[in-house]
Amino acid sequence: MLTDSDRVQVDRLRSVPFASASMSLPASAAQAFSILERPGHLEPFHPFCQENTALAWDDSERRDRIVYLNGLRLDRQFVRWTPDEGFELLIGGSAEKRSLVTWMLRDDSSVSSTITITVRPYIYAGKTRVTNATLHALWIRPRLNAYLTSVVNGLNRYLETGERVARNAWGSHPWFSR
Repeated sequence: MLTDSDRVQVDRLRSVPFASASMSLPASAAQAFSILERPGHLEPFHPFCQENTALAWDDSERRDRIVYLNGLRLDRQFVRWTPDEGFELLIGGSAEKRSLVTWMLRDDSSVSSTITITVRPYIYAGKTRVTNATLHALWIRPRLNAYLTSVVNGLNRYLETGERVARNAWGSHPWFSR
């Protein structure tokens, strides 16, 4: 269940710098969403995911946990859920250190769609604009973009082949790989 504190956190994170990746998918938004709405949906396509376990997964509440290849465990609390279009979630190891992530699908035709994943990192909250701009440009954005590109590549490959994506399929990542 979302608390007032969760809502305040989401609103605060909407104004911080972000990184995103988009890709055309060989499936309609509804077809792609049919993968994303499953409990544990990250396991077949996320190249840095060791395990994705649903903690609560019904219409009233969606929460899960991702364990990355390096053992890092982060909890995800879904704050908005729109069937066939996408969702928004808070992800982090603690309630105070959660980032805002948006997964959006848009139909391009009856057989293709575009996915965009956007991350607004918690690390920017409360810092000055100059600090954020420097940190974002030199350190955070390049690594987040590489990570997000690997995730959307994984979803694309899974939709094309139906086969589980190999770990570190597009290279290892310093934050999430062993």
